Formats: sequence, structure tokens, C-alpha cells
Amino acid sequence: MIYPAFLSFQEITIILVIAVVVFGPDKIPEIARGLGTAVRKLKAATEDIKHEILNPIEESDVVKDLKNTISDIDPSKEIERSLADLDPTADLKKSLTELDPTADLKKSFSDIDPTKEIEATIEEMKSATEIETEKTLGSGGSISR
Repeated sequence: MIYPAFLSFQEITIILVIAVVVFGPDKIPEIARGLGTAVRKLKAATEDIKHEILNPIEESDVVKDLKNTISDIDPSKEIERSLADLDPTADLKKSLTELDPTADLKKSFSDIDPTKEIEATIEEMKSATEIETEKTLGSGGSISR
């Protein structure tokens, strides 16, 4: 609490008694609250003014603001971000995973049925053998097995 240097305790008491008589006991708490609020606002304003006067360099550091601006628009950072996103092997990996080199071989082997080829070869050999036998024996002969 701040005590004025030019008022004594007795003088303050007389002023308070006059205030109670003039304003009445019901209004004194409202007046005290209003004075308390005014004193708090005055202290806060005084602290703000002190802070602005004593610390102007901290708040408006031009060099710091300029560095932040330059770092925000730094083209090398943008290039680094672009290069990090760019992966030249990604397309190749994607192509290789999509392209199954064994798929063509599997398809080729599925188209080729070795048993069908063997059966076709055997049938050709049988018919060739029968033709040769008929030529050798003639048309009336029979072959016993």
C-alpha cells in the first residue's frame, strides 16, 4: 500500500470519516472497488510504458525480423524440399513391380502343352509307320503284333 508522504494517520482518518458521512456506509465498498480497479489499471499502464521505454530493442529487432523473412523465402530450402520429394528410382521401382518378368515365361509355358506335342508326334510316327508297312507288305497284308 502506498502512503502519501504529506498526510499523517490522523488526517487520513478524518478524510475517511468525512467520506462515510458524505457518501454513506452503503456506497463506501463500491467506491473502494472502483478505486482498486483504477489503481490496478494505472499500475498495468505504468508497467507497459516502462516495458516499452526500457526494452524497445527486444521487440523491434529489425535484423532479427529481416533474417526471419529471408529464411522464410530462402530458395535453397524450397529446392531441398523438392529434391527430397523427387526420387528418380521410384518410377523404376514402380515399373519393375508392375512388370513381372516371369509372367511372359509362364504364359509361354502354359501355351505349350508337352503332352499334346508328344501325342501328336506319336500319332505322326504311327501313321508314318503304317504307311511304310503298307508299302512294304502291300495293301492286302496284315501286321500281327
